[in-house]
Amino acid sequence: MSSNEDQTFLGHLEVLRFVLFQIIGTFCLLLIPSWVVSQKLVDLLLAYAAPEGFALHYFSLLEPFFIRLKMCLTLGLFLSLPFTFYYLWKFVSPGLLEYERKMLRGPLWASFFLALFGVFFALLFIVPAIVTFSLSFAGPQMRPVIGIDSFISMILVSVLACGLLFQFPLILYGLLACGVVEVDTLRRHRPAVIVVILTVSAILTPPDVLSQVLLAVPTYLLFEASLLLFRLNRKRFEQKKVPFDDDSVYREEEKKGE
Repeated sequence: MSSNEDQTFLGHLEVLRFVLFQIIGTFCLLLIPSWVVSQKLVDLLLAYAAPEGFALHYFSLLEPFFIRLKMCLTLGLFLSLPFTFYYLWKFVSPGLLEYERKMLRGPLWASFFLALFGVFFALLFIVPAIVTFSLSFAGPQMRPVIGIDSFISMILVSVLACGLLFQFPLILYGLLACGVVEVDTLRRHRPAVIVVILTVSAILTPPDVLSQVLLAVPTYLLFEASLLLFRLNRKRFEQKKVPFDDDSVYREEEKKGE
């Protein structure tokens, strides 16, 4: 490796280090407002998810503090995600061709909205279903004594699980666009895909069938939507594919930049 290449490599590392500092610094700054509103957010979640007259308990003196801290970190992570995507995009985009930038902008926006959709889906359907299912076992001889930490953790895990699992169709769409997998192959192996979705749903949700099915059904529908969307855009992707040994596109981009 030549000295110029060494300088270029070290320069990229320095830029990446600065980007990481920006991401971490933004996250730390957003922890301040997140801590301020964390207790209010905990109260709102409890008022929304806990049935009327249902008492929650804490079993150690510092448990309420750690609940606020957990809520603060989760909220800070969500608030910092748009900035994280922006900083990473600024780092990666100079090395991409113009058509590659255009192809990536749409999926990045889709990722953000899919995550939001997953959060709202969890709050509207998954969390109420889990609470209702759990309390259905209560009776005169068996009364629930539930800790507030486990209750809030259940909500946060459900929200994060839906936000992550709803990224599955976007990942699938990217694999189809890059030619790693084929549409016909996925259509032939639909039963295997369903098993994978159900398995991941079972891992990410509490151990009850209702919440697993509630998470698996929209994920499978998004899977089918990804296949349909890719079929509609297949010609455009085939036109954009560049062979590894064909650098004509790169030369044309360099001329445009000049």
